[in-house]
Amino acid sequence: MIPKGIEDRYEVIRILQETAATAVLLVRYKPIGALRILKAIHKAHPDANSILSESNLLQGIKSSQIPTIFEVEDTEEIIYLVEEYVEGISLREYLSGTKLSIEKLLYIAIELCKIVETLHTAGSEPVLYRDMKPEHVFMEGDTVRLIDFGISIKKSESSNAKPLGTKGWAAPEQLKGDYLDERCDVYGVGKIIGFMQINSYAKDDFRIKQIVELATNSDISRRVKSITELKELLEDIQGDRVNDRVGKRHLEKRIAVIGGSHGVGTTRIAISLCRFFNKRKIDCYYKDNEKDTVRKIWMNLKNTKLQKGVLYHESFRGLFEYGEAVENQNPPIGLKVIDCGTNKSIPIGTDVVIYVTSGVPWQQHEEVPEWISNDGVYVISNFSDKISSVLLAKSLNKKVYRYPIVNRLDISKDEENVFSAIFKNERDFIIAKQ
Repeated sequence: MIPKGIEDRYEVIRILQETAATAVLLVRYKPIGALRILKAIHKAHPDANSILSESNLLQGIKSSQIPTIFEVEDTEEIIYLVEEYVEGISLREYLSGTKLSIEKLLYIAIELCKIVETLHTAGSEPVLYRDMKPEHVFMEGDTVRLIDFGISIKKSESSNAKPLGTKGWAAPEQLKGDYLDERCDVYGVGKIIGFMQINSYAKDDFRIKQIVELATNSDISRRVKSITELKELLEDIQGDRVNDRVGKRHLEKRIAVIGGSHGVGTTRIAISLCRFFNKRKIDCYYKDNEKDTVRKIWMNLKNTKLQKGVLYHESFRGLFEYGEAVENQNPPIGLKVIDCGTNKSIPIGTDVVIYVTSGVPWQQHEEVPEWISNDGVYVISNFSDKISSVLLAKSLNKKVYRYPIVNRLDISKDEENVFSAIFKNERDFIIAKQ
């Protein structure tokens, strides 16, 4: 399978892969002594056009993170392609000896998104990579590179594409031979992020888990819509980490308050939490995802002020929903407390979750979400006695904060003590008792 007539230009260093009709060789380009990869395939092979296809796809795509194609030749029996040799090691090899920090995980994931984004926006139509797996992502120092475009196709060719890909890494619709678009690569990158998270210090970070779940949803209609959107979700987390380092710890953080069942006091706790931060000179805004609480406060309480889409009442600030007929104001910069009611789907971009449950016997049969054990999720037991809270903590294998009984509108000192205890332990917040 070594093409004849190349000896004057290339010296074969070793055979990397060989079958009866294909070969992948490591060669040295004699004129300058550079190492390169030579791929050869016999014309009789059913995938003989794959080399030509790879060459055509990558022509015009300028990226230092994608191997350069140097030449393609067609001999009497063999087609061969010579491309840049990518040094370094595969992501799988890299992770076998390295446990990633969250910063490194985000860096690799975002760089990978940028490579795929280049493919999806190159030329007259997107190129679908289709072969994302740890063996094809290479770490060359701090540079992330992507290799092996053998089964890549143009989007317009997807209706006739064979169901190729690696099981466990390729999108379900790709393996079934169904309709394909850019979301098959979103799925592939999502699988890589999940693979990295297992081998990182961020394995319990629910924000990254949530992004992985959205990117790898088997239902393509519910998957992240584009690689750019996936990149932006990752950059939001990366931006939070940067803000932490420069001391802007509370800028644009999002806290979701989620009730385990109806009547556990989710709204009261979310409103009190908003008051708690504002009393500490940390700009915080309440948003109701399920009901119209802010409008009800505006209609029923005295001394409220509505200004630029924000309702003010003492230490409370609520984002006002005007309805579809009126364009809403851009939300101000500051902490956001999201009242999710009993909807257990964590809002995208959430940094901290407060899960509210109850010690009332008939509410102990609630279905506890899988994410409750993650870091950044705190459990509050409301309307419960001490014994019920202790039993709940044991069953969840997690600390439970018992909420005080309150019968006043404004936030009580006992409520403040609960929030102080929670956020004193949260790495992204520095809250001291007052």
